[in-house]
Amino acid sequence: MAATAHSEPYSIFMRKIGYSVGLEHTLERFHDLQDLYLSNGDITSGSWKELVSGDTGWGLRTDNIADVFFALGLIQRTHGDLLVLENLDSAAIAASLLNGEKEKQTALSFVFLWAVLINDGEIFVNFLLSDFEKQSIRNKLITMIKHKRCVLAKAMPGRDVTNRISRVVTIERQQKNRGSAGAGRSVASLKRTEPLQNSGRVATANPMDRGVEFSDDYFKKVPPRRKDWARKLGLWSEGGLTALGRRFINHLRSCGYINDDDIFIFWPMDYELVRSGFKPTLFENTKTMWDALVDFGTAYADVKVRPFEQSDTDILVDRLGSMIKVYRSLHTRKSMLRRELPITIAYPASIAIASATMKPVIDLPTTLDVERRGERRRITFRPSRNTGGALSLKR
Repeated sequence: MAATAHSEPYSIFMRKIGYSVGLEHTLERFHDLQDLYLSNGDITSGSWKELVSGDTGWGLRTDNIADVFFALGLIQRTHGDLLVLENLDSAAIAASLLNGEKEKQTALSFVFLWAVLINDGEIFVNFLLSDFEKQSIRNKLITMIKHKRCVLAKAMPGRDVTNRISRVVTIERQQKNRGSAGAGRSVASLKRTEPLQNSGRVATANPMDRGVEFSDDYFKKVPPRRKDWARKLGLWSEGGLTALGRRFINHLRSCGYINDDDIFIFWPMDYELVRSGFKPTLFENTKTMWDALVDFGTAYADVKVRPFEQSDTDILVDRLGSMIKVYRSLHTRKSMLRRELPITIAYPASIAIASATMKPVIDLPTTLDVERRGERRRITFRPSRNTGGALSLKR
């Protein structure tokens, strides 16, 4: 069993992180967190506090970064405890099975990119497409939101549902987005304070027509943080998209993530729909997690998936055994819950390793299916609503 980050079910229809603080030096601090996890075999509330505010740590006055790490699926603070989430485990497993700092950093970068794309991708990639230019950002995000609201209204008709969609599929939901010392205009300040003049139009109560508002503070805080992520991932420089960035965007476009309006949209994957209580057939052409991982791994690191061979079943059993061994050695306080390895950890770790080694990866879902139907059946697969499935080796 793995700890997973859950939220309001309809939030899966908009991939954005709603925090404007705690995002500085995210990749470097992810690296530090991974090192702490691997060196200690766990992360406790005490070791987390020392990392955040201690003399040998980051020296931060608050631990707002914990909220960001939760949003990225790395850790979760609970009352008096701290839980490790899926993406930190994926990165730690990949690092444990790789040699050399360069390979480990490449794997970490991919897991970080994966975490960003599944949690903030519709902000991050559309910023890349906008070259971080204010008016272009505004135009792209408004176009994206209107398109998504329209598609969702057709897929899930009903006034109560569309109200929920319009509240979630938007940019800013906070009444204030100014921080403790912000001087910009907040969303609340943009609300009308005088009666609307009669324009001759018939008023509409359709929640899908709800406007998309941007505070001044949004453009001061949100794009610079994503710009830093793009730089650290090698996708963008002051001159615009790098060669890697152009390849990344072009491949996403060829896979259908970027539409004819040049807007990036990443609809929920099948297991995300199920986890949030929706049918996996809600949309046409819904991606599986493995499909999305391969798409992003190919776009970012030219990952190749080789055609299935019968010997891949032995490779899978060996690799899965190595991953499970690492997984069970970590987060030792929760060792009793770590008898199975969720595919939400195994699959990203596999693509991260392929990204780092530049070697073709076996087709995990196909190989797993063949192994489970074969004579030896050495792997047990347990379907899971929370993680899509969990794997274990038969004794």
